[in-house]
Amino acid sequence: MGLLDFLGKRSADGLSIDETLMALSKGAVLIDVRTQVEYEAGHAPPARPVDIKELTADPETAIHGDNPHAERDAAIIVMCDTGLRSSFAAATLREKGLLAESVAGGLRAWAKDGNPVLPGPYRGRR
Repeated sequence: MGLLDFLGKRSADGLSIDETLMALSKGAVLIDVRTQVEYEAGHAPPARPVDIKELTADPETAIHGDNPHAERDAAIIVMCDTGLRSSFAAATLREKGLLAESVAGGLRAWAKDGNPVLPGPYRGRR
């Protein structure tokens, strides 16, 4: 099953943790749309922090900044704490023509599945 199969399913709940890990292994980009305080308290290590207001206004810049090496065609996986905010953000990205899906259960499901959650600084896009 390919990345598009996972992201093309668009279930009401989003991707399972196993599907998320598979998509990440195939080159998808994980973004975290929680607040700076939430992100710094603990986040999935591969997640890029993205301000949800900036994401709505200009998704490409919010996700990739001005990085000339960014894979701008990569699928986007959106994470929040429980999956609610991320499901709305993923729907917005799809409306803008991007391949996007949320993580079912968010960071809570990620941690419950035994995946690492690390505290650390909010790293804005450069």
